[in-house]
Amino acid sequence: MIKRTIIFFSGFSHLFYGIIALTHPFYVTEFERYGFGDYRLPIAIFQSLLGIGVLLSFYYTKIGKYAALLLSLLMGGALCTRIYIGDDVSQSAPAVMYLILNLYIFNLLKS
Repeated sequence: MIKRTIIFFSGFSHLFYGIIALTHPFYVTEFERYGFGDYRLPIAIFQSLLGIGVLLSFYYTKIGKYAALLLSLLMGGALCTRIYIGDDVSQSAPAVMYLILNLYIFNLLKS
Protein backbone atom coordinates (compact mmCIF):
# COMPACT_ATOMS: atom_id res chain seq x y z
CA MET A 1 0.00 0.00 0.00
CA ILE A 2 2.77 2.46 0.93
CA LYS A 3 4.62 1.64 -2.30
CA ARG A 4 1.56 2.55 -4.37
CA THR A 5 1.02 5.75 -2.36
CA ILE A 6 4.62 6.89 -2.88
CA ILE A 7 4.48 6.16 -6.60
CA PHE A 8 1.14 7.93 -6.97
CA PHE A 9 2.35 10.95 -4.98
CA SER A 10 5.51 11.36 -7.05
CA GLY A 11 3.87 10.75 -10.41
CA PHE A 12 0.87 12.98 -9.78
CA SER A 13 2.86 15.82 -8.23
CA HIS A 14 5.35 15.90 -11.12
CA LEU A 15 2.49 15.81 -13.63
CA PHE A 16 0.71 18.61 -11.76
CA TYR A 17 3.85 20.75 -11.37
CA GLY A 18 4.67 20.36 -15.05
CA ILE A 19 1.19 21.50 -16.05
CA ILE A 20 1.14 24.44 -13.66
CA ALA A 21 4.64 25.51 -14.77
CA LEU A 22 3.21 25.90 -18.28
CA THR A 23 0.52 28.36 -17.26
CA HIS A 24 0.94 29.99 -13.87
CA PRO A 25 2.61 33.45 -13.87
CA PHE A 26 4.54 32.65 -10.67
CA TYR A 27 6.40 29.84 -12.42
CA VAL A 28 7.11 31.98 -15.46
CA THR A 29 8.89 34.36 -13.08
CA GLU A 30 10.61 31.52 -11.22
CA PHE A 31 12.04 30.00 -14.39
CA GLU A 32 13.39 33.43 -15.32
CA ARG A 33 14.97 33.66 -11.86
CA TYR A 34 16.59 30.25 -12.38
CA GLY A 35 17.96 31.40 -15.74
CA PHE A 36 15.82 28.90 -17.64
CA GLY A 37 13.09 31.15 -18.99
CA ASP A 38 13.67 29.98 -22.56
CA TYR A 39 13.48 26.34 -21.46
CA ARG A 40 10.37 26.49 -19.25
CA LEU A 41 8.10 24.91 -21.87
CA PRO A 42 10.28 21.85 -22.68
CA ILE A 43 11.21 21.31 -19.03
CA ALA A 44 7.56 21.48 -17.94
CA ILE A 45 6.45 19.10 -20.68
CA PHE A 46 9.31 16.70 -19.92
CA GLN A 47 8.47 16.75 -16.20
CA SER A 48 4.78 16.10 -16.93
CA LEU A 49 5.60 13.19 -19.24
CA LEU A 50 7.94 11.69 -16.66
CA GLY A 51 5.20 12.06 -14.02
CA ILE A 52 2.91 10.08 -16.31
CA GLY A 53 5.73 7.56 -16.76
CA VAL A 54 5.96 7.06 -13.00
CA LEU A 55 2.18 6.58 -12.83
CA LEU A 56 2.44 4.01 -15.61
CA SER A 57 4.65 1.91 -13.33
CA PHE A 58 1.42 0.42 -11.98
CA TYR A 59 1.16 -1.36 -15.34
CA TYR A 60 4.61 -1.09 -16.92
CA THR A 61 7.30 -1.36 -14.28
CA LYS A 62 10.23 -0.61 -16.58
CA ILE A 63 8.70 2.66 -17.81
CA GLY A 64 8.10 3.79 -14.23
CA LYS A 65 11.55 2.75 -13.11
CA TYR A 66 13.35 4.78 -15.76
CA ALA A 67 10.93 7.71 -15.49
CA ALA A 68 11.82 7.85 -11.78
CA LEU A 69 15.52 7.78 -12.64
CA LEU A 70 15.14 10.62 -15.14
CA LEU A 71 13.11 12.62 -12.61
CA SER A 72 15.94 12.07 -10.12
CA LEU A 73 18.37 13.55 -12.63
CA LEU A 74 15.99 16.46 -13.26
CA MET A 75 15.68 17.10 -9.52
CA GLY A 76 19.45 16.86 -9.14
CA GLY A 77 19.74 19.58 -11.78
CA ALA A 78 17.08 21.61 -9.97
CA LEU A 79 19.02 21.30 -6.72
CA CYS A 80 22.28 22.36 -8.40
CA THR A 81 20.49 25.34 -9.94
CA ARG A 82 19.07 26.41 -6.58
CA ILE A 83 22.49 26.16 -4.96
CA TYR A 84 24.05 28.09 -7.83
CA ILE A 85 21.55 30.99 -7.60
CA GLY A 86 21.88 31.12 -3.81
CA ASP A 87 18.52 29.80 -2.66
CA ASP A 88 18.28 28.86 0.99
CA VAL A 89 17.61 25.43 2.48
CA SER A 90 13.82 25.85 2.63
CA GLN A 91 13.69 26.85 -1.05
CA SER A 92 15.88 23.88 -2.01
CA ALA A 93 14.12 21.31 0.20
CA PRO A 94 11.51 20.20 -2.39
CA ALA A 95 14.22 19.39 -4.94
CA VAL A 96 16.10 17.34 -2.33
CA MET A 97 12.92 15.53 -1.24
CA TYR A 98 11.92 14.65 -4.82
CA LEU A 99 15.47 13.61 -5.68
CA ILE A 100 15.48 11.15 -2.78
CA LEU A 101 11.88 10.05 -3.41
CA ASN A 102 12.48 9.27 -7.07
CA LEU A 103 15.75 7.45 -6.35
CA TYR A 104 13.79 5.40 -3.84
CA ILE A 105 11.14 4.59 -6.46
CA PHE A 106 13.84 3.69 -8.97
CA ASN A 107 15.33 1.22 -6.48
CA LEU A 108 11.90 -0.01 -5.37
CA LEU A 109 10.67 -1.03 -8.80
CA LYS A 110 11.83 -4.34 -10.18
CA SER A 111 12.70 -4.37 -13.87
